[in-house]
Amino acid sequence: MAKERTFLMVKPDGVQRNLVGEIVSRFEKKGFQL
Repeated sequence: MAKERTFLMVKPDGVQRNLVGEIVSRFEKKGFQL
């Protein structure tokens, strides 16, 4: 069975607001492998 892939892009304002870590941890909590 093939794995699905999803593209995740954090916009520049999200990077400036230091939200990258929060975004990554939310996806990991949902079971996504980054």
